[in-house]
Amino acid sequence: MRRLLTICYILLAPALLMGQEWKTFADTSVLFTAKYPANWTIKIKEGKRVFFTSPADSPSDDFLENINISVTTNPGYGTEIKINELFPSVTNSLKPSFSEFKEESQRFFKWNNADAAEIIYSGYNKVDTSFKVRMVQWFCFYKTRLYTVTFTSKADNTKHNVNARKIMSGIIFRN
Repeated sequence: MRRLLTICYILLAPALLMGQEWKTFADTSVLFTAKYPANWTIKIKEGKRVFFTSPADSPSDDFLENINISVTTNPGYGTEIKINELFPSVTNSLKPSFSEFKEESQRFFKWNNADAAEIIYSGYNKVDTSFKVRMVQWFCFYKTRLYTVTFTSKADNTKHNVNARKIMSGIIFRN
């Protein structure tokens, strides 16, 4: 029975996502636009960091999966410093913040027609060791900016992965 439900979910998930209402984030103070599900919340925090937060999966859900996007500017980004030169220093700087740190994958790709990198890792955050997190981070230099996008979820929760990937892929850098 459980297998049948899993198969039904796999077959119906794309149709359910296609029917979902999406909004467009286009704040003029930040340097990107993005589409996100209407049932996710959005906040702009100090330093113009933008957070998209998933709805609770249940009344007892104590961790909301989220995507945060930060944009920093430096004249050397993309000219003096190339995205592939950030690795393995990025990975090495992440390790001390986690116990049982595990790099799951790393790849380079094109995002907004610019070179980008993705790293996926998991572990227990040393600040809160009550549950294991999984993080997907994208890094991209565009003009003189570094776009850093991080999707954080509980390691055992994949419910929001498809929407998170869709949000991340739909981020458009602004001139």
